[in-house]
Amino acid sequence: MSGGHSFSREDIDVRAGLLRGNAVVEIITPRTTLVPTTMYHADATESYLRMVGRGHRHDEVVVVSPEVDDRVAIMAINKECYDYLRTTFGDNIHFVSPLILSRVPKEGAIIELVGEVMYVRIFNGGMIFGETIVIPTDADMLYALESINAVYHIYNMRTRVKGDVARFTKCCNDLFTNLECE
Repeated sequence: MSGGHSFSREDIDVRAGLLRGNAVVEIITPRTTLVPTTMYHADATESYLRMVGRGHRHDEVVVVSPEVDDRVAIMAINKECYDYLRTTFGDNIHFVSPLILSRVPKEGAIIELVGEVMYVRIFNGGMIFGETIVIPTDADMLYALESINAVYHIYNMRTRVKGDVARFTKCCNDLFTNLECE
């Protein structure tokens, strides 16, 4: 995991040697947003991040995930890393985000904590909320969860937690009535 801003060329080369078929690269960054495929236009890709206040920096490029459940994830990735991945894998590369990965429940929430980024998805017959949140401290995580709970009442939902489960449960275990940790 590099956070998209540093990477090991050696690690990429080793993985390229083992890979048969398409490479799937999971981008961990708060500069991510979801766009319904019916509203997505390739010529406006960079503007989607700016619209949600997460525009990419001068040393980043914007990539798009394959469609999952009628939406795509738009993400920023370090340009040097992107160029090396494209040189290594060519067109056999797909970029994905935790916001569109894993099986989804009919109802409930999925929270994935990776480094200083928390991915929150809430479902009620379909996704009704999907967001990346920067959480450098546990206080930031608690504040974000309290804000989300005020609207969606996630503390009373069946909630699945992934990633840094130890940090999450140390901080928030008592808040949720139905918490499942992976």
